[in-house]
Amino acid sequence: MNEQEPTVFATPLAMASRVLVVDRLGAHALEGLRAAGCDAIQNPMLEGTTLPDAMRDIEPDILITRDTRVDDRVLSATERLGLVIGTGPTIESIDVEAASNRGIFVVHCPGRTASAVAELAWAMILACDRDLATSAQRARLGHHSEGGREAPGLFGRTLGVVGLGQVGQEVARRGIAFGMHVVAWSRHITEARCNALGIDYCANLVNLAKLSDVVSVSVTGNEESEGLLGDKFFQALRMGSTIVNTSLGSVVNERALLNACRTKGIRAGLDLHSADGLSQPGSPAAELLAEPGVIATLDAGAHTAQARESIDHDVVRIVRQWLDQGTVTACMNRSSASSATTLIHVRHLNRPGVLVGVFDVLGQAGINVEEMENVICEGNRAAIARIHLNELPTERTIQQIREAPNVLGVHVQSVRRGTQD
Repeated sequence: MNEQEPTVFATPLAMASRVLVVDRLGAHALEGLRAAGCDAIQNPMLEGTTLPDAMRDIEPDILITRDTRVDDRVLSATERLGLVIGTGPTIESIDVEAASNRGIFVVHCPGRTASAVAELAWAMILACDRDLATSAQRARLGHHSEGGREAPGLFGRTLGVVGLGQVGQEVARRGIAFGMHVVAWSRHITEARCNALGIDYCANLVNLAKLSDVVSVSVTGNEESEGLLGDKFFQALRMGSTIVNTSLGSVVNERALLNACRTKGIRAGLDLHSADGLSQPGSPAAELLAEPGVIATLDAGAHTAQARESIDHDVVRIVRQWLDQGTVTACMNRSSASSATTLIHVRHLNRPGVLVGVFDVLGQAGINVEEMENVICEGNRAAIARIHLNELPTERTIQQIREAPNVLGVHVQSVRRGTQD
């Protein structure tokens, strides 16, 4: 495998041509898929109960989805399916384990949405700092702004970034441009990574809260991060500070945030990913939106024309690469821990049946092929098969391969377990 692209994974399904799109891809993406020779069918209305039947009827080779649930019922509906492309912020709606068990590749294609989400985060930071919602309303009513809240300003103040993924890094870069001192916390953060970005490392969330005038939260929403920012965090947060949350899932404890808004004058900007609870009087979400210092949007983070065009472009690129080269990049379910211990290089004439004979010898010896690559030499007369094995063949087995018809030579080398050549 190419060490420059460790996620490239060869596949025998390169002739795939039927694509089912359960996402609102742009017209350019659909045109690009059809120009690549695909029969592209788009139906964003398909969902959990109707998608399996559609899969059986259409029999797609490729499924493109944003947040529609793709479980084993969907994945097992047709044996033709070989590739699932997720275009949402995460691929939590795709059962990656079930896909792996069925030999179906999963690729995450979020495009360049990090910049779009960071832009929304900064729009909220500025709106909270200047109390833009209230100021705009006063202007509509013809009221002078005197007597309103005085903006604290951002230059020279401290921005705390919770989550230093792509979105967090984009938020941090914009914070530096605003002349802010930036500190960051993330589960997998390192001082070297922070130094490279020109920001400071923070060892824990409570310290970040104590240091920050503004906090931007952008972490992956999952079981591990649920309720990540709770009472301890908000108790440590400075009076009158601002917090902006563009994360998916229940990363911020709404009741703890509500209490902080009421007792410490905290201002908040929230990109809500569900309207659940907003119409229920007394729910934390509904009470939060009633607070004068809270502004919110509904799933607006990645929704820009630039982000959509980026996703459209990347989807077409991934599908074209699959069709033209039989490979996929950024594969989410390629094993990172191969059990291969041995790599054999088999030089052979480029003729039918040669590799069948090699595999037959290995099968008779009870040796499993973990991965392989067959490279054709210039002139198409000879080739080199690089075959990863789960154990070292005996001298007798190697000799049998050497004696197989049209084999030119065999070289054996050991590989470290858990790594790819």
